[in-house]
Amino acid sequence: MEQWKVIMLLCLYGAVKEFRPTEPYMYEYQHSVLNMSEQTLNSQVYPIWTYSYLVFLIPAFLLTDVLLYKPLLVVEAFSYFLCWIIFVFGRSLWSQQLLEFFYGWATATEIAYFAYIYVKVPKTEYKSATAFTRAALLVGRFLAYALAQLLIGLNWSSYQTLNIISLVAMTFAVFLAVILPPVPWKDAYQKKLEDNGISGDLESLVSDASYTDYLRLFFKGLHQNLLAIYRNPLILKWSVWSALSSCIFYQVTNYTQTLWGTLPESQNRFNGITEALVPLLGIPADLITRQLSVNWHKWGDVLLAVGSLCQAGLLFWMSQSNHIVVLYLSYIFYRVIYQLTTTIAQSTLALSLDSRLFGLLFGINTFVALLLQSLLTSVVIDWAKLAIRPQFEVYSCYHLVVTVIFSAIFGIWTVRRILKAQSN
Repeated sequence: MEQWKVIMLLCLYGAVKEFRPTEPYMYEYQHSVLNMSEQTLNSQVYPIWTYSYLVFLIPAFLLTDVLLYKPLLVVEAFSYFLCWIIFVFGRSLWSQQLLEFFYGWATATEIAYFAYIYVKVPKTEYKSATAFTRAALLVGRFLAYALAQLLIGLNWSSYQTLNIISLVAMTFAVFLAVILPPVPWKDAYQKKLEDNGISGDLESLVSDASYTDYLRLFFKGLHQNLLAIYRNPLILKWSVWSALSSCIFYQVTNYTQTLWGTLPESQNRFNGITEALVPLLGIPADLITRQLSVNWHKWGDVLLAVGSLCQAGLLFWMSQSNHIVVLYLSYIFYRVIYQLTTTIAQSTLALSLDSRLFGLLFGINTFVALLLQSLLTSVVIDWAKLAIRPQFEVYSCYHLVVTVIFSAIFGIWTVRRILKAQSN
């Protein structure tokens, strides 16, 4: 019974921290209310999130286990709180830059949200706990974005009202993070022993251990797990795709509102419902992939190549269109394709990998994706200083390159299979 109280409290925290109705109209607020130009936001504000996320991801990933999860949840909630304090009271360029800095902190520490629950519940409840916690995030986003659409679409309130509502929610999120039960290091140590296949009298081993033993086991396992992951060529291939795809996905979602903002403000008043539809459509897409009986080891390269080709077409269409409906629909389809392919990639990796290593693999793949995104941001925005529509042309070409890479991998694999069949 106690574990379900923890799950429900964590779900409530997840829903509240995602309740940020400002987000669908963040660019419009900064552009029209704060009078910041597209060029200023693109080159001096939004890139800071990428760099901040990149810098803090590795210490966050390592310290999540070392600091026993809850402190990182508090940091996440407090970082979001600081972001919306700035949204409500900040008006200058440097304040918006500081906001993006803290936003990077918040997104980097999000990994503690999922890691926390696996220490607080038995392994038999992992699947249910994962489903509930992910659903909580979805509910929070949907309610926030739907409310934003209602308030702005019907002219019931201003963008500043959305900021205030978000700040109230983030204040409540800090409170929930603080009252979450802490994780005793001995509980975490016992989980690590179980995950490492150590049997016997675990209670006796834990009672005789110290916090130093827990840290020693964690870092020893980290080194061994890294070696186990990248010796597998299949895992390496899907990890490369995950990093390449996530890189451009982060970039597109970070700058899509800027693209919408190139049209008159009277047209792009449905940002909220567009953002709300994305997670809702992602659910059936996720369920469909789970029901497909396909050998993704064999046909995965085709899926990734075709999916990336479709995404390239959608991004190019977005870069050329001046119709807001086209921009909205293309964005939705782009994200649904990403959801489909990412779900298949995650399930394929999970089947090829010891489950306890998946968090480590995800953290590394995310770091590589952010490294690539930082490089892309430096070239496209800081160096070339491209306007938003040429940027999306570059992102379209990026997806074409990914298409070529995985088409070549499938071609090589097919030729090797034919030659092997002939030799037999």
